[in-house]
Amino acid sequence: MKQIRRFVLLLPTVLTLLLLSCDQKPGKKDSVEPESTVSQPVVPQQQNTPDKSLLVGDWARTDAPYQLKISELSDGGMMKAGYFNPKSINVEKAHWDSAGRVLRIYVELRDQNYPGSNYNLTYLPERDLLTGKYYQAVEGTTYEVGFFRTK
Repeated sequence: MKQIRRFVLLLPTVLTLLLLSCDQKPGKKDSVEPESTVSQPVVPQQQNTPDKSLLVGDWARTDAPYQLKISELSDGGMMKAGYFNPKSINVEKAHWDSAGRVLRIYVELRDQNYPGSNYNLTYLPERDLLTGKYYQAVEGTTYEVGFFRTK
């Protein structure tokens, strides 16, 4: 009976020691050693930033005779663009950006029958297409749209 009692009293101590020994990280040492003063050179990861010039060109909407002409892109995100239906419609704002490897554009129209209508488009390089959403401000409706490059 005394042996069982000793075992019951020692059991929590043994379990605690086991848990503490399992909690140690592999390779962890009790002594403190100075870190090596020799460091490896940092190699920057190569980022495949998209080529913004892929956006430049004449684009025609896939479902209607509307045209988007992108002629200039600056490093700061500014973009020179024209929009035609079939006559020229005033482009109030136009800019581009990239998120990771994705090129995106925004074009806002401000003209008669176009009080803030806008395009939010993403470039698909594997298909050479611009796809995204067109917000038609007069109707207050958003449409899925696409543009293909015209030669």
